[in-house]
Amino acid sequence: MRYLFLALAILLTPVSASAEGRNGLTVGLGTLGVEGIYTRNLNSWFDLVLGFSSLNYDDTFSQGDGTSFEASATIEAPRIGLQFFPLGFLNMEVGVVTGAPELGIQMNPDESGNYMIGDTEYPSSDIGTFSGAVSFENDTAPYVLMGIGRNVGGGLGLSLSVGAIQYGAPNVDLKNEKCVGSSVEGIANCLLIASEIAAEEREINNDLDEFELWPFLRVGLTYSF
Repeated sequence: MRYLFLALAILLTPVSASAEGRNGLTVGLGTLGVEGIYTRNLNSWFDLVLGFSSLNYDDTFSQGDGTSFEASATIEAPRIGLQFFPLGFLNMEVGVVTGAPELGIQMNPDESGNYMIGDTEYPSSDIGTFSGAVSFENDTAPYVLMGIGRNVGGGLGLSLSVGAIQYGAPNVDLKNEKCVGSSVEGIANCLLIASEIAAEEREINNDLDEFELWPFLRVGLTYSF
């Protein structure tokens, strides 16, 4: 369904057969990954923008306690927006983007095979695996951009946009799996690990409550026809 309104927007936009340079194609790169944009000129003040962003990212980061984590990000985000040109080449864009980033974390133990959770060190042979996922309050979110350049009417050109998407505060879900709890001592240890992870999860989410905006920065190469 989220692709249907993009197709309808194209079909319902009025077309002028005699006008030149009313359409633009842009390839961009930014904080939502690689982006393809189709622009339809409506009049001297407004352009309709249809975009699709895609990102697949994986990297490993080391921490000060000797552990590391593998971070992954997947984004597939169509968007529809309206650009307003109050001063010619300067523009303001407002719209809606569908598809919040999907973020994942996989913790790796240090060289001794230990994890640090809270203030306690646990051997990986006891704790099993430690991973996490990040979700956002809104899968469909409004955005606002300020930009330089116009995607139609000028042949080849560059465009730059900066702004934010209101995905809402992120929420981190940490998980521990395959904890060894076959004995009474092991079960008690697994319960302690679970409480430590829950406390760390609450602390992280409290710190993230204020971060409701996803920064949106994009530079693109445009061809109009």
